[in-house]
Amino acid sequence: MIIALVETLLAGKVVKDIIGNGDDDDENDDIPTRSVLAMSAGNIISASLGGFGGCGLIPQSVLNIKSGGGGTLSSISYALAMASFVLFFAPLVGKIPEAVLAAIMLAVATDTVAWGPTLGAVRNMMHDPSAAAATGSKVSRIQRIIEFGALVITSYICYFGNLAVGIVAGVAFQRGLLYIYRRFDSGTK
Repeated sequence: MIIALVETLLAGKVVKDIIGNGDDDDENDDIPTRSVLAMSAGNIISASLGGFGGCGLIPQSVLNIKSGGGGTLSSISYALAMASFVLFFAPLVGKIPEAVLAAIMLAVATDTVAWGPTLGAVRNMMHDPSAAAATGSKVSRIQRIIEFGALVITSYICYFGNLAVGIVAGVAFQRGLLYIYRRFDSGTK
């Protein structure tokens, strides 16, 4: 449940970043809420009928947007294409070499990673003494180390362990240490 929710919300954020309408007063700010509610209703119906739940997927969303899709018709055509592959073209899909499928998966994965923020966190941690937060205030070296540590811990746990545990541990690590740092930092001034 946690992974489905996080994946759906991340898919919405990635799509919003690609489209470029990251305005705070955008009329489409309720799209993640609608997506989560629709996913929840679909998962309840699916579970009631003995099926598996699902979530919004980042690679498919990125592929859809970069292929010119973005409306209801693109979602319907994707669903019909997937159903036809499963029902009718499975023998043909089974003949695709695994190396080709792996290459496609790597291409999509590298296309969906948020390289900018990740490299920015590494760059800020390494050598940017005047790093500024989104609010314009300066970010101390300790805060940048905490941010980088959260990135490393989350990546490690997600890769070698459990995705949900990694996400929760990374958020807890970052929020907890930032809270402690701000509490002691404000007390020393």
